[in-house]
Amino acid sequence: MGDERERRSRRPVHDHREPGRTVFAEYDRGQRRILGHLLLSFVLGLVFGVLGVLVTHAAARAVESLFNPYAYFLLAVYVGATASGLGWAALSALLAALAPMVSSMAGTLMVEGYDTDAWGGGSAIQVNVLLASVFCYGVAAYLARGRGLGADLLAGVLGGILLADGADKAAPGWMEYVPGFWPWPAAVLAVVVVIMVLLLRRTTAGRLRATAVTLALPAVVILLLPPS
Repeated sequence: MGDERERRSRRPVHDHREPGRTVFAEYDRGQRRILGHLLLSFVLGLVFGVLGVLVTHAAARAVESLFNPYAYFLLAVYVGATASGLGWAALSALLAALAPMVSSMAGTLMVEGYDTDAWGGGSAIQVNVLLASVFCYGVAAYLARGRGLGADLLAGVLGGILLADGADKAAPGWMEYVPGFWPWPAAVLAVVVVIMVLLLRRTTAGRLRATAVTLALPAVVILLLPPS
C-alpha cells in the first residue's frame, strides 16, 4: 500500500491553466508582430522621405521621376501586403503615406525651404491626391493577397496603373513626358512592377493572370489615348 501511494504521488500533475497560457502567449506574440510591422512602416516611410529629398536635389530628372512617386507606391504595397489584417493594412498604409511627407518636409526645410516636389508632388492638390493614392495602394495590396480571380485582377490593375503612368513619362507628346525616362528608368520600373505583381499572387495561374492584366492595361491606354 505504501509503495502504491508513493508511485501515485510521483505522477505528473497536469496544469489545466497551461492551454490558457499558450493562447495568451500566442496572442502576445501576434500583437508584438503587429506593433513591429507598424513601426517598420513608419520608419521605412521616414527613410524613403529622406531618400526622396536626396534624389530631388542630387539626381538627374529621369532618376528623380523614377523614385518619385513609384518608390512610395512600392512601399505601400509592401506594408499592405504583409499586414496581419485589413485594418492593420490600412493603418500601415497610412503611416507609409504620411511618414515620407514628414521627413521630406524636415529635410527640405534644412536644405532650401519647404518643397513639395521632394515628396513626388507639386501643388497641394497633387500632394493630397498622392497621399490618397499611396494609402489606397496599401489597402488594395492586402486585398490582392487574397484568393480567387478578383485578387488576380486587382494585383494586375495595381501593376498596370503604375506601368501606364510610366508610359506617360516615357512617350514624347504625353502630358507627363520626362526627357530621359526612356529607356532605362522605364525599363527598371517595368521589371520592378512585374516582380511586385508576381510576389502578390500565390499560384502560377494567378501570377500569369495578374501579369497579363498588368501588361494589357498600359497597352489599352496607349491605344485609346495615343500621344499627340
